[in-house]
Parts: sequence; C-alpha cells; structure tokens
Amino acid sequence: MATKKTLTVPQNGTQPAEMKTPMDNMISGTAVKKSSSKRPTSFSIDPEILIQFKARCVHQGRPMSSVIEELMLQYISNK
Repeated sequence: MATKKTLTVPQNGTQPAEMKTPMDNMISGTAVKKSSSKRPTSFSIDPEILIQFKARCVHQGRPMSSVIEELMLQYISNK
C-alpha cells in the first residue's frame, strides 16, 4: 500500500530557485572554459598489467593519466 507524503507549498515571498542554462552562462561570461591542451588517446595493453597498474594508482590516490604522463616524460628525458 502506498504511503502518504506531505506536500510542501511555496510560502509568500519565496523565490524560485535560479537555474542557469549553459546559454545564460555563456552570455554572462561565466561559462567554464577548458584550458587543457590534452587530448584523449588509446592504445592496447595487457589486461593483467592494466589491472595491476590501475590498482596501484588507486592505492596511491593518483590518476592513471598523470602517472602515465610522468613515466613518458622520464622515458623521453633518458634517451
């Protein structure tokens, strides 16, 4: 059997919540702009290595992408 829920009615003098649309944000100049020059990429990797790598990143509280970038920079600098 359904339970009764008490409905609340707006009181005098209250204002509706302001919900800005993305267009409103764009017009007002408060739109969030992506400043990153990063782009998504994909490659194939052994699933077992991926599982271990992902677990290690989670354990250290670091995003996988930042760890991969760091390793790539180390690899490039060690020519």
